[in-house]
Amino acid sequence: MTFEHRIVVSLSEIKAIIFECNECQSRSAIVPEKLDSIPKRCPNGHAWAPDTGAEHSGWMFSALTKSIRTLRDPLYENVGFKIFLEFEEPKR
Repeated sequence: MTFEHRIVVSLSEIKAIIFECNECQSRSAIVPEKLDSIPKRCPNGHAWAPDTGAEHSGWMFSALTKSIRTLRDPLYENVGFKIFLEFEEPKR
């Protein structure tokens, strides 16, 4: 018999949004309610600039983080549905 394990979380269960530097792997963890904008640099000073080639890629990252912050507001608790994110259980 095979068992499949998945992790399901709601937006309200997000404790922090974590940014990891591609250059030095240092991380910055910010509570969604305190995230006004994406950090411009990692804790070690490396510049962070989205390098996707998309004209408005920086805007998209900011829109995602601001949307998470906004949707966690109790004002949106009674809209008739909830949003959950599903992840596969990490490999051991």
